Amino acid sequence: MGFEFTLEGLLRVRESFEKQAELKLAVASGQLKRLEAMLALAREQLTSTDNRLGELLAQGATGCDLHLLCLEKAILERREQSLAESVAAALTEVQKLRARLQEAQQKRKILDRLRQKQLSRFLLIESRRGQQEIDDAFLSRRYLVGNGKDLA
Repeated sequence: MGFEFTLEGLLRVRESFEKQAELKLAVASGQLKRLEAMLALAREQLTSTDNRLGELLAQGATGCDLHLLCLEKAILERREQSLAESVAAALTEVQKLRARLQEAQQKRKILDRLRQKQLSRFLLIESRRGQQEIDDAFLSRRYLVGNGKDLA
């Protein structure tokens, strides 16, 4: 008789939950990286605009040029703020999904350990059963040989 784990179906469900959690975390992590890259680019653009504004002020630029550059800077600052908020939200989501993955892994590992214990117990019983059969055969042979019976 072969080993049969009674909770095999539940173990497969736990494994699928774990895989789903891994996929969701991967997607959220990718989104976070994209947002961080966009935020870094927005900060570079803002720094560049600040540098250009400093150069224009030093050169004595027209009011129109200064006004347009200040407007560009304000737009970039709002974009940077919006992206920073998005990064913070995405980071929170990644942390939440990482916690869910750890929980799913824990639940699956519990069932894995239970399965391993049951398998070990099954193998021990099978080993004992096999040894008992060998012992019984030996004792039967010994009894028969000891009583003068011909085994051939």
